[in-house]
Amino acid sequence: MPVWWGIFAYMMIVSIFGMAMYKSRVQNATVGPADDSSTEVNYKSIGLFFALATFALLMFFVGQRSYIFDTTDYQYSYENYFRGDLGEITELINGTRQEKGPLFKILLVLFKHFTHGTYNDWFTFVALIQCVSIALFLYKYSINFTYSVYFFFTTSTFLWMVNGMRQFLAVAIILFFVDWLKERKTIPFIIVVIFAYWIHSSALIWLPVYFIINYEPWSKKFVIFSLIITLALFLYSRSSLVDDSDYAYLTSDQYNNGVNPIRVLVMAVPSIIAFAQRKRINEVASPFVKVWVNLSVITTECYLVGMFTSGVMGRMPMYFQMFNLLLLPWLLKNAFDESMGKSILLASLIGYFAYFWYDMYIAGNGIYNSRSLDIIFT
Repeated sequence: MPVWWGIFAYMMIVSIFGMAMYKSRVQNATVGPADDSSTEVNYKSIGLFFALATFALLMFFVGQRSYIFDTTDYQYSYENYFRGDLGEITELINGTRQEKGPLFKILLVLFKHFTHGTYNDWFTFVALIQCVSIALFLYKYSINFTYSVYFFFTTSTFLWMVNGMRQFLAVAIILFFVDWLKERKTIPFIIVVIFAYWIHSSALIWLPVYFIINYEPWSKKFVIFSLIITLALFLYSRSSLVDDSDYAYLTSDQYNNGVNPIRVLVMAVPSIIAFAQRKRINEVASPFVKVWVNLSVITTECYLVGMFTSGVMGRMPMYFQMFNLLLLPWLLKNAFDESMGKSILLASLIGYFAYFWYDMYIAGNGIYNSRSLDIIFT
């Protein structure tokens, strides 16, 4: 637990300092909805250096972990299951060696072959990709970088990096190309999704979602189609198809308790606020902000269904909940008057901190183990 608390403190300090430095240098910058490309730069609330530096310590400790959550499986795969022989790539490509996430395994083989590094070096490499992706995502689009980082950490979203590394790598790859989502570059974005699919098959969820998120938030078309997608995911999670997928392990009794209702409530906050302030959003939000709203709604729908199903539905929102990191600070800035916005901001800071404490101590997710650093916290 001290490791995660220390990283949290570091990220807050660096991001706050970075935002103060950026504000002092860009006195005339404004933040708000950007309806044309000429004002898009106004979304930035921090300089690039400090945005990247904010995630540096998280990358280091995620890379040095051992034997926590599903890390043991990745350790075994790196140390014992793959030799780092380039011939293994041929086996993966031609199907001689049947593996889930073949591109992930190809990257592993290439890394091991050319670096001869340890599994911690491999974890650090993956964490580097993930952290740079998130930092750039927030740097480009968050109107309050520090608050987005606070939301990212206190909702324990960072734990996907140590428990679901391969799927979160697929998430990170797609976030690198979020500009194509914004600009509706359909073919290039679909190619990226297919690329991510070869890392983790769940990335295909983006294909149906992509074609509905430009509907007006809360419109009949969006509500109907989002519910259809959610229903399809529910049926999929209950079908035998899961047994041959990347989610096969989630069908065991260990993962069949569903999503924690407290987490469902925590992740639903942005969409609840967006619904309450939907008239204001329709007046002032840019088209891309409305996409964030729709993705937040889909996140909430998946989590709600996940309360009554297996862990499959709890993993699917991973791709979309990242946009909550952008949406919530935008709502607090633009959907309320200044006094109300500050009051809700304060309440959210307290509420999310309480959830983080609960997740670390009560839910037992604050464990950290590193053989290389000789650290064990249970």
